[in-house]
Amino acid sequence: MYLRIIKYILVIICFSSGQILAQQRPHYSQYMMNQYLLNPAVGGTSDHYDFRAGHRQQWVGAGLSDAAPQTSYLSGHFHVGQHIGPNRGRHRNEADWHHGFGGLVIVDKTGPTSRTSIYGSYSYNVQINKKLKISFGAALGAQQYKIDGSKLVLSDQSTGTLGTSVQWMPDMNLGYWLYHQRYFFGASINQIFQNKLKFSEISPDGNNKLNNHYFITGGYLIGYNSDLHIIPSVLLKLVSPAPATFDINCKAKYKETVWLGVSYRREDAIVFLAGVTVKGKFEFGYSYDYGTSALSKLSSGSHEIMLGLKLAPQAELRSPSDFW
Repeated sequence: MYLRIIKYILVIICFSSGQILAQQRPHYSQYMMNQYLLNPAVGGTSDHYDFRAGHRQQWVGAGLSDAAPQTSYLSGHFHVGQHIGPNRGRHRNEADWHHGFGGLVIVDKTGPTSRTSIYGSYSYNVQINKKLKISFGAALGAQQYKIDGSKLVLSDQSTGTLGTSVQWMPDMNLGYWLYHQRYFFGASINQIFQNKLKFSEISPDGNNKLNNHYFITGGYLIGYNSDLHIIPSVLLKLVSPAPATFDINCKAKYKETVWLGVSYRREDAIVFLAGVTVKGKFEFGYSYDYGTSALSKLSSGSHEIMLGLKLAPQAELRSPSDFW
């Protein structure tokens, strides 16, 4: 009986769509350097092969090292194709249209629960005018949800231990991305299928649904013709039934090599960010989250790192993503 109750509570807390934990997607602080994490339409908007890897460790020093959320990811995307016709002979990233392809793997762990997400993406980029483009993208893949009962410690050891429950399900994300060398705006929807998690016969249908997540973001470049670029941006996150949340960000980049940033995440954290680009190809980013929620009293904050690699430039012109 105790095993069934514990399993029921665990599933509800970790995966329910209720008020306890409506946010079902991993948190990122370095998404400003990798918008592809939130929007598949970003794939193919760069003029190079873009590879990035990152790791996030939350709630450091809270005495919850085994239960604190940990997220790792690996992403890559590139663009191919060129319009053949009146514009033939122009630089590739000035073409009337091109295609984008990419892939993303995310491993998210919280205590005995884990989620592995694997996606492949396609985007269609269209030239609106000489400097403005829009991309429409879709990512299709699968998610594995797992509860490892061996990592649970029960007060009554005579009742035995929980087994391991694993569930695979398809997943899809959609988005669009409007981009210019001076500004960007995008919106995406994640978990379109709204799958239901059924880890046991006692898991009630309807309470374990994966909700749609909406991300809306935009930013503007100040100082386009100077060595110092200032990029303010915002991110709005919507998921029912939780209240809307938002990030307000500002990043300063000097000579496209060194950058500093600060971000305010509503009712959660103030984030300090820094990064460097070496030889125009290698990137390193670090962020520290200073918590402003009730949990901040128990934790010394969260840390996140990002490594990036740009390979084989496909055009002489710079990509708008270099300014984001």
